[in-house]
Amino acid sequence: MEVAVIINNLKQAKDIEDLVQAFIVPIKNYSINLGEGFDIEDVRELQKLNKEIFVLVNKNIHNNELNGLKKLLLNLEKLQVKGIIFYDIALVEFKKKLGLKTDLVWAQEHLVTNYATINYWYEKGIKYAYLSSELTKKEMMDIKANTKAKLFINVFGYIPMFTSRRHLVNNYINYFDLDSRGKSQKLAKEGKKYPIVDGKYGTTVYSNYVLNLTLEEFGSMDYAVFNSLMIAADDFKKVLIDYHQKVNNSFPIEQGFLYTETIYKVKKNG
Repeated sequence: MEVAVIINNLKQAKDIEDLVQAFIVPIKNYSINLGEGFDIEDVRELQKLNKEIFVLVNKNIHNNELNGLKKLLLNLEKLQVKGIIFYDIALVEFKKKLGLKTDLVWAQEHLVTNYATINYWYEKGIKYAYLSSELTKKEMMDIKANTKAKLFINVFGYIPMFTSRRHLVNNYINYFDLDSRGKSQKLAKEGKKYPIVDGKYGTTVYSNYVLNLTLEEFGSMDYAVFNSLMIAADDFKKVLIDYHQKVNNSFPIEQGFLYTETIYKVKKNG
C-alpha cells in the first residue's frame, strides 16, 4: 500500500517527502475543494522529489474551458505524471482522441461506490478508482475482491460533503454588508460546526470532523490518501510519522461511514 498525500504547497511537499510514496496535486483553475491549486511549473518542480505524482482535475468542465483542458493534458503527457484524477468525462474523451498514455483515475466522488461501474471504466482503460467516502468497510472489501483496478481510499483529513457552484457565503456577506470575505467560516447545524469555504468556483462544506481511520481499517487498499487541507503542517507531518511507526496518531479516531450504512428511504406522511 502506498501513502498518497494531498499537499498545500511545495514547501510542505519537500518537508514530508521521506514519508510518502505519492503526491496528489490539485491543478489551478481545474480543481475544486482542495485549496488554490498548483500550476504546471509546480508539478515540474515536484518531479525532482522522485515520487509518484497524481494531478487532480476534479471540476465540471465548461465548453469555454475545453481548449485550456486540452493544452493542460498535453503538457501533463509531456511531464509523464503517474495519473490524472478526474471528475468530468471530457478527460476520457480527450485521452482517446489525443492518444494520451497517462493513466486516469475515476473519481466522481459519491458515484464511485461499486465494482460493476469500476470494472466498466477499467475495460475502457481507466485502471484506477478513487472510492467514495460514504462506503462501509464491508463494501470496500467487496469492491477490492471483485476488481483489477487499483483503489484510492481517504484515510485522514476533512472530507468535502457538499459543493455548490453558487457563492452561498459571499452572497450572504454581500446581502448583509458584512466585512468577512476571505475569512474561514463555519456552518453550525444541530450542535455541530462544519468548515465552509467560498472560493473561485463556488462553495464547499466539509465534514465537521477529521476523518482518521486506524491502520487495521485500510491496510489492504492500494493508495491510502492523507489530506492536509486545513491541518497545521506540523500536526500533519506528525500524523505521517505515527503512521510509519504503526501507532495511532493524536487526533480522535473517526471512522466516518466505515461501519454505518448510508441507506435512505422516502418517509411517508400521514
